[in-house]
Amino acid sequence: MEKTKKSVLFICADQWRFDCFSFLNHQYALTPNLDKLAKKSVIFKSHFTGIVPCGPSRTTMLTGLYPFIHRSVYNGAPLDKRFTNIAKEARKLNYNPSLYGYTDTSWDPRYLDPKDKKNFTYESPMEGFDDGCVLPGGKPEAWANHLNENGIKINKAEDLYKGRKPKNDQAYVYKPYYIPTEYSDTAFLADKVVNDLTNIKNPFFMHVSFLKPHPPFHVADPWFSKFDPNNINLSKNDISLNELSKKHPLLKELSKKFLLKENFSEINYDLLEDQDIKNIMSVYFAMCAEVDFNIGKILNALKESGQEESTMIIFTSDHGEMLNENNLWGKLGWWDSSYRIPLFIYVPQNSAKEINHLTESVDVAPTILEWLGGEIPIDWNGQSLMHNINGQYEKSPNKEFVVFDYDFRESTEFVKDKKLVPEQCNLSVIRNNKWKYVHFPSLPCLLFDLENDPNEINDVSRVKEFQDIKNDLVSKLLSHRMIHQERQLSNTKLSSSGVKTKSGPASRKME
Repeated sequence: MEKTKKSVLFICADQWRFDCFSFLNHQYALTPNLDKLAKKSVIFKSHFTGIVPCGPSRTTMLTGLYPFIHRSVYNGAPLDKRFTNIAKEARKLNYNPSLYGYTDTSWDPRYLDPKDKKNFTYESPMEGFDDGCVLPGGKPEAWANHLNENGIKINKAEDLYKGRKPKNDQAYVYKPYYIPTEYSDTAFLADKVVNDLTNIKNPFFMHVSFLKPHPPFHVADPWFSKFDPNNINLSKNDISLNELSKKHPLLKELSKKFLLKENFSEINYDLLEDQDIKNIMSVYFAMCAEVDFNIGKILNALKESGQEESTMIIFTSDHGEMLNENNLWGKLGWWDSSYRIPLFIYVPQNSAKEINHLTESVDVAPTILEWLGGEIPIDWNGQSLMHNINGQYEKSPNKEFVVFDYDFRESTEFVKDKKLVPEQCNLSVIRNNKWKYVHFPSLPCLLFDLENDPNEINDVSRVKEFQDIKNDLVSKLLSHRMIHQERQLSNTKLSSSGVKTKSGPASRKME
């Protein structure tokens, strides 16, 4: 197959909230470059990741498979080698996909030499990607070498992403980071991409993955000083962590991270005052601003290279950030703020628009592949969004709901305390525009009225008037799992006349 003239610039920022953009009128966001990209892109405003945390969410996005299929469901759970991914599929079209940053992929150990270093980390690059500049969070050696070459002494690369531990009487260390912004990991990665874009002549596939605004919560000037924490108005948390922990067995376990001192690292949660929370939030917004600035450098380089009008540009995140909602931080549970993520897709010669119906991270890989002219693998669960981008809405029905999972064996002590076995430590969510149902194999289910309870606190699963709604969502969740079972061979039949295969559309429904 001849190489197409199309290129792909696929940018992912880790832990970027769905709402943190100036063009969405966020009160504190400073994102001029992403705002500019948004003005000419298709914005998917109700887009959700399939699972948290980082490794599983990226696996879901890059393989086009739901977590209940690929089963790499926590950091360190290997991805079965038999599954394909967007990089491998792009190679079939004569691309050499390059990775700048990381995918946090745990390789299948059955195909590795026992001494292979990939057996000892969940931060390997996904198979199929070339090394544009691999930069794992645990040991960012390329960045450390760059710093040492520029007179910033780094003894151990693994120390670069260790958060600054506060003193016992201090909640959080609020001061600018010591590494200048021009030498930050974000700038280092962006400059690598800019350099390659400047020199590239042929169509390309670049996957650029920034760590920020993922913790640790630190950033250098000028970004640190651009955000005055005293200007931040905190939303009222109507429930304390102690009250929250009494509402469900999982909440009791998750709350331990914020209630037990032995679990503290960068933040002493029990000492947090409003001022500390404002300080942390201001740094989060500053980290977003730094990423936006560096994305601007990449977009300018792309334009100057003359390839912008032949390049699909994608901006998204792997998952969200609670950012003190319900007194919680990070990504966890079933809350929208953990699972709802941004998605911008720029396709040359297509009009900018906003799409409000529900979409999922499994849809990203099929979208890229359709645009490149490739054949979408028969067992991928995601649906291409090109029909939304090019306005052919009749091609595929919009989703009535989204689904996502959370495997909490690693973030709780259920297994350690012998209360649950690992296979019981998971939940599945089905969410439509009004309701969210959370199903557990061995813990009480939950139902939330999103319109009247946006913070997802008040479980109404046992309210008599909502039983039909709950039962309907349970049925749809089960049906969804049955329809989306792996079909690679189940739709193939060996017969006296040879091999026959018959499969339905990507939506797996009659159209």
